[in-house]
Amino acid sequence: MRIQGKINQVMPLQQGVSQQGAQWRKQTIVVMEDDPSIMFPNEMALDLFNDKIPTEPLAIGQRVEVHFGVRTRDYNGKVYNDINVYRITTNV
Repeated sequence: MRIQGKINQVMPLQQGVSQQGAQWRKQTIVVMEDDPSIMFPNEMALDLFNDKIPTEPLAIGQRVEVHFGVRTRDYNGKVYNDINVYRITTNV
């Protein structure tokens, strides 16, 4: 799946070490669709992990095209969705 739009929020970078000892990094961005054919544009929070985080900082107002996948998981009887980026193109 993909979305094109402008970044509305850039959350702080999170990082840590997994139980297996691997280091990880995560950054969440919020993108507002800007397709003129959509009457009510969507806003989506998307997670970037490790090597998917661009070396150049992302900025509010920056236009991006994001390719992502949605994963659903069950934890303690509740269902959660994860929206993970697998490619991001800036300044589109």
